[in-house]
Amino acid sequence: MKRIVLFTLLSFCILDGVFASEYNIKEEIERLDNAIGMRPYYERAKRMKIDSLKAHVFTSDNPYQDYKNIYEEYRSYNYDTALVFAQKMQEEAIRLGDENYQIESAVANAFVYMSGGLFMESYNILSSLQQRYDSLPDEYYFTFIHLLWEMADYAGAETFLRYDSEVTSCLQQVLCDISPSDSARYWFPLAVMDSRQHNYESSVVRFQEALLDSSCSEHARAVMESSLAFALYQLGRTDQALHYYINAAIYNVRTFTYGTTVLPMVAEILYRQGETALAEQYIRLAMEDATYYHARHRKVGISQLLPIIEEKYNEELLTQSLIAYILLVIVVILLIGAGFAMWFIVKRSKAIHAAQHTIHDMNQKLLVANILKEDMLSRIFVFISHYLKSIEHYQQDIRQHAINRRYNELMTIPRNVDAHMQRANLERKMDEMLLDIYPSFVQDFNALLRKGEQYVIKPDELLNTQMRIFALIRLGVVHNELIAEILDCSVNTVYTYKTRTIARSDLNADEFHEALMRIPSFSSLPQATVSAG
Repeated sequence: MKRIVLFTLLSFCILDGVFASEYNIKEEIERLDNAIGMRPYYERAKRMKIDSLKAHVFTSDNPYQDYKNIYEEYRSYNYDTALVFAQKMQEEAIRLGDENYQIESAVANAFVYMSGGLFMESYNILSSLQQRYDSLPDEYYFTFIHLLWEMADYAGAETFLRYDSEVTSCLQQVLCDISPSDSARYWFPLAVMDSRQHNYESSVVRFQEALLDSSCSEHARAVMESSLAFALYQLGRTDQALHYYINAAIYNVRTFTYGTTVLPMVAEILYRQGETALAEQYIRLAMEDATYYHARHRKVGISQLLPIIEEKYNEELLTQSLIAYILLVIVVILLIGAGFAMWFIVKRSKAIHAAQHTIHDMNQKLLVANILKEDMLSRIFVFISHYLKSIEHYQQDIRQHAINRRYNELMTIPRNVDAHMQRANLERKMDEMLLDIYPSFVQDFNALLRKGEQYVIKPDELLNTQMRIFALIRLGVVHNELIAEILDCSVNTVYTYKTRTIARSDLNADEFHEALMRIPSFSSLPQATVSAG
């Protein structure tokens, strides 16, 4: 046997590093949640079985066995009903006078009282049995050990020392009549003894041996796996402990075993690992189960852990709410910023589009101005060419008459050159160029004068002398002497025309000059007007 134990212990130590990373918390929780989700199915199956057992009582030849079967279904499921059928077992055992039935029914009553937190009632029943009978079944000792654990956990570690000798005596009594071949019935008590003596390494190995017994019920496996989980937790192997606690919890869900410490331990481990939301979910479920079963001592134990987990859970919810609020504010700010950016982009796009349109218009006007410039230059060159040809003909006539000594005919040459016509042609050309530069000059200039005082252009004229003077001023020729020279008139004439014209306006001299300079040129008129001009 020592070799088996040592081999198992060695194997466990070798695999210890593997187990440490074998379990995935997410997968473990998913297994438990799936089992909890199947609770309605398990409950329907259990109720159908209970209904079948109750129906069989009326036709049974052995009511005690039927009461026991119903009790077994209710013992960890519903405290009140389990107690009713435990008492029915006891009544039937007394009626039959069967000593074994009386012990068994008394242990059943003690178990129900213990599960409901009535420890002294349970302790009194079990103590009286020990005084009355010399031989007691294993179930008695296991129930007594369970009771002592519960009393110690409820009252504190120091209280358990008072019952330590009784626990040892019970365990030794159990081991007297069994051998290693009994598997779980042998290894489980040994593992419990090791666990109570804080020899957790050996306890883990022996619990593992007990779990190899495939004949164990799901309820028994739940007890063994939760005990193994406790030992692992004491060794600091938290992930492994959580795995076995979850296994035990799943067995409890399948068998509808309420009022155990398994779910609270799952919640505690998850809480210590920072999984507060899950811990809060399971501790609440554990409280609901304890309340449903009327397990008073479990409610007390859970009520000590529940506020701690709830407080942490509420803190995390508050933190998450604050983070969500901050993120919402950031999102709103980003949306506002994005909206402002979109508005700015649209505005800039409109400005760019307007600038492009302006540039396009300017390019078109520059194109028109270039064409107009070329046209004016060509007309000036043609006019100068005609003027030079006239001078050339004039010189040739003088030279020819001088060579031929026709002196009398020399006197007729000045009369043949019409200077007045040349001046008129020059003024016509100048008017055309001025109106090309200022296409709306006549209308805009008359707009500066009072009604009835505006100039009327003759049919054969483009501009009159007054307008011609102010058109030159608009062009930038501001000196009277230069204007007089261009128009072939006196300075006084220029001054007089300017004074009389300004007098026909409601504006003073400065205002009239400013308004004159605002008369648009071809480059500031709409394209249609320029083109038309």
